[in-house]
Amino acid sequence: MKNNVLKYGIFIILVLIFTSCTNKKILQYKSYGIDYLENANYEEALSYFDEALKLGDGQVSSLQYELLLYKAECLFMLNRYSDAKKVYETLKVIDKNNKSFSELYENLSSIVNLVDFKTAVDNGEVERADEILLELKAIGLEHEKSVMFNQAVLYEKKGEWKNALNAFNYYLKQYPGDEKAQHEIDFISAQLNNGNN
Repeated sequence: MKNNVLKYGIFIILVLIFTSCTNKKILQYKSYGIDYLENANYEEALSYFDEALKLGDGQVSSLQYELLLYKAECLFMLNRYSDAKKVYETLKVIDKNNKSFSELYENLSSIVNLVDFKTAVDNGEVERADEILLELKAIGLEHEKSVMFNQAVLYEKKGEWKNALNAFNYYLKQYPGDEKAQHEIDFISAQLNNGNN
């Protein structure tokens, strides 16, 4: 019995020592990450926050919560909007009453949709681009500059030359002097003059 108590006591002491060392390491990584974040070295900051989160082993504590906030900020600053959105999804689950996370999540969702729309248009993924365009219109972003431009490009990729021409002309009324749009209008006009509809 004494041996079992002694073994159990030693085990508890070792766990406490290990936990204390781990917490110190997490705080150290957090500190390094904050330093890099404040100096706009987001990649390095992100690596420290990730290491600190790994050491936390999935525990949901105030420290882990704070690390997730820093991680989301780094991802946002690195233009990794989809990844930042996932972190905010996690934060929304952890703290359901925090309205700022919902707003940040909605804003990131809009940014992700804008980026995905441009990517789909650039890659000629017409059906995907049409789906995302509907989502963008549903949240009121159809008049956002990049949406208007890429919608015109989408018409062009579909071979809908008249729609593309109208869309680029409308775009140029809103954003005069855009040389790229003017180039597209010249190209589309040539297509229409050659008999393409």
